[in-house]
Amino acid sequence: MVWKSMFIAYLLVCGSSAQYWADFFNRDASAPENKPDEVISALALKSGMQVADLGAGGGYFTLRFARAVGREGKVYAVDINAELLEIVKASVSEAGLSNVVFIHAREDDSMLPEKSVDLIFVRNVFHHLPDQEKYFRDIKPKLKAGGRIAIIEYKKGSYYSGHETPEETVLEVMKNAGYSLLKRHGFLEKQSFTIFSLAE
Repeated sequence: MVWKSMFIAYLLVCGSSAQYWADFFNRDASAPENKPDEVISALALKSGMQVADLGAGGGYFTLRFARAVGREGKVYAVDINAELLEIVKASVSEAGLSNVVFIHAREDDSMLPEKSVDLIFVRNVFHHLPDQEKYFRDIKPKLKAGGRIAIIEYKKGSYYSGHETPEETVLEVMKNAGYSLLKRHGFLEKQSFTIFSLAE
């Protein structure tokens, strides 16, 4: 997330707007080859759940999660880029949704409340974290009992250099951070999709 934030800041100086990047992230999230409907289905969201969209970007999944968990649920849109969060906030307002909380996070801290979420969704953010093992170890107290972490990450050689992580690296980091692999989905051609729970 450090590199991502610096890169976006550089491009903003060069004339690319936050809206440009929000649209870019949303196009990627909603692209047919990235199978967003299947991703939503695989997460098995239920009414009343509380979900964190870690690295909310342009807000594509934030809005979908908010609709999926309903009025009794809650979605935390988490990002370190305040301008992107403002864009997501406007989209949420336009959609008439009232169950989204916006968190301007730090690079090393999600700033989520303790025991607040049933699911933390991490799509194409894993490689941005400066110390992944520590980050996910520190985020444990944010999970409710039985909480899960879902990680979608471009596989090595399938995306831009520096924006990808071998699946075995994700598995090793999460194991070392104290998680057990709960499910592994193979329907994404270019991305790994793994779901973890706290190790027993």
